[in-house]
Amino acid sequence: MRTSSLRWVLITVTAALLVSTTPAIAQDHGSGGDHGSGGGGGCGDVFGDLIHILRDDITGQPILAQRWVELPAEVQGYGWGYCVIAVDEEGEELRFTDLSCDVHEDDLEKVVEVNYFGRLNGGRTKPRNNRMHFDEVISNIKAGMSVKRGPAGRLMIGHDCNKVGGSYCAEWSTVDSPMENMGLYVKLMKSGHLATDPYEIDIWAHGDPKQGTQFHPALGEEDWPKFHNTVQHMLPNEQNQVLDSEDCWDYSSAEWFDDKNDNDIWDPAEPFFDIDGNGDRDEHEPFNDLDDDEEWDPAEPFIDDNDNGVRDEFTFECEDREELSNRDFVSVAAFLGAAASKTGKVTWDLTQYYNRILKITKSNEYTGLPPLKTLPALVRSCVIEDGWAGDPDAEDQVEPPYTKECEIKPANKEFENYDLFTDLKERFVNFEGLDDYEREGEEIAAIKSTSVDEWVLAGDVSLSEFVVLVNGAEFETENIAGFVNAARDFLRKIEFVHNYDPPVDLYCTYNTSACGAY
Repeated sequence: MRTSSLRWVLITVTAALLVSTTPAIAQDHGSGGDHGSGGGGGCGDVFGDLIHILRDDITGQPILAQRWVELPAEVQGYGWGYCVIAVDEEGEELRFTDLSCDVHEDDLEKVVEVNYFGRLNGGRTKPRNNRMHFDEVISNIKAGMSVKRGPAGRLMIGHDCNKVGGSYCAEWSTVDSPMENMGLYVKLMKSGHLATDPYEIDIWAHGDPKQGTQFHPALGEEDWPKFHNTVQHMLPNEQNQVLDSEDCWDYSSAEWFDDKNDNDIWDPAEPFFDIDGNGDRDEHEPFNDLDDDEEWDPAEPFIDDNDNGVRDEFTFECEDREELSNRDFVSVAAFLGAAASKTGKVTWDLTQYYNRILKITKSNEYTGLPPLKTLPALVRSCVIEDGWAGDPDAEDQVEPPYTKECEIKPANKEFENYDLFTDLKERFVNFEGLDDYEREGEEIAAIKSTSVDEWVLAGDVSLSEFVVLVNGAEFETENIAGFVNAARDFLRKIEFVHNYDPPVDLYCTYNTSACGAY
């Protein structure tokens, strides 16, 4: 009996720690080399509220309750705080502990933890690792001849094709790696396309010093024709046709320079992270001090033709961020499904927490600027009955008599104690660009059962039938609900393909005479 009681105490304390948000403090575990990524730990912003919470039913923004609570220890006293509202499996709100953001002890057993990330926990790695996996996909695209979307939504790269961008290729490889799909998810979600600056220096590259400056792999004009119409929306400028190089590069303003390393490229010696986006390195912005002189130096002197004191280079217009379209969001949902565990699940809470961990709405040296459209948290402020007056320093604090007359408004700096509550400052992806998710009726070749112990190879198995069987026929098609439903569908399609895709017959591959005409 004593052991059972002790176990219950430990469970209760653990649950209380999980849901405590007074206030939530961002954690970046570790330290070192990732300038501009919040200390460089790379685990992502991990808050103490990874539970199901009350969210706006269109946008998925959290709705915080404005409550009179005990303030952080370093502040002392009581004041207005902003608390995530825990909900149960049915979405019903759970009660708060008086004068606190904690869930009431009688409701702790109803808390739903978001403990089903599975492979998506890989997002807690360092941002530069995410960029490394994205670079790998770009390198593979550049080595291939064709790019299209597979029946389960994943990218497929064709090799030895009849022509660049051709539909017939001797070999197709699927971007199946969860980490590579995670890299694609981050890039497309942030930028609305997959293009990067071809002269972005890879400051973490290793190899032969004689190679000189090394750059991240980037799509070029020779790669645009490779994209099939199912994936052309992933190219910059929302083009549904092959882009002309003039749409991306403008060399007209480039000025002559002293090409010391004979690579025909003007290389900045020490790249920096332009945190404030003003185009200049400010004193507070980190850089890679290659010559150890503690100064940011231009690599090579140039001839200042227009006498403006700055070397003018070509402009790379295709790197600019774009607002995500319906097709972009559907593709991002497919990348999420491909990055997740094949037997996992996707929810509103998982999606928003995943974006937080991946720093989608934050600037990062390796994964770029946030999306053009983001949203703040929402705050629910309720009217207090007459006769109550809050005294921050009173010894005997009393829970305010909140009424059901409430107003919900976006968080902003005008809220009292704004700087004390991290949840007030967080931004969230705006999913309004997804306005019409439609299921597609793909058919694939698959191993299909005809009885308990008999299987046949069928060439016309419908993925949509399986998706309807698992996820249901009715589903919402817009905003975050549409996004989550799309991700759920792609996840189930990938699970089906993983389990029923016909394997390569190794016996026939290595002993063709044994298979005859087969």
